[in-house]
Amino acid sequence: MSKRDPSDNEDVTGAAGFTKIARGLSDLFNVLADFDQLPRRGRHEKDGRVMEYSFGTRTLDDAASGRSSATEEPSTRSAAPPRRTAKKSALEVLEPVTDTFDEPEEIVFLFELPGVERKDIRCVLDGDILLLEAKAAERLYRKEMLIEEKLAPGSPRLNLHNGILEVRLSKHS
Repeated sequence: MSKRDPSDNEDVTGAAGFTKIARGLSDLFNVLADFDQLPRRGRHEKDGRVMEYSFGTRTLDDAASGRSSATEEPSTRSAAPPRRTAKKSALEVLEPVTDTFDEPEEIVFLFELPGVERKDIRCVLDGDILLLEAKAAERLYRKEMLIEEKLAPGSPRLNLHNGILEVRLSKHS
């Protein structure tokens, strides 16, 4: 950008500090002037990612009131929306090992959830679907099960002991 002179090693105090600040602002304005050569609005696609940009002339009064300056060009958006890609997650999604016991008064499920604490478990009975989600460190355990029995209203009863979750659902009498 600009050549450095030997006075750059001085303290940023007094006149020397002001000179450094002024030189930095001058360099910044030179870089911003180079942006003037670009089109005011545009769209750039690379590797499945879409970047839309627009540069306009605005004053502080325009920014405060939310207005845009008349020197900006009208929008040139394409009809197709930009393609979205899913964010990669560090979480590993697993289906827990499950045992089911059909007893006369209730249905009992046993889920293996190593490393999971009780506060990180979500178990919901929605109609005839049992949904279990549990998070432990870098793992997410998730399981949906269809329950064909007629169940008594109420929420599932949970008991977690040594990484084994016991879920009990009462049947109609």
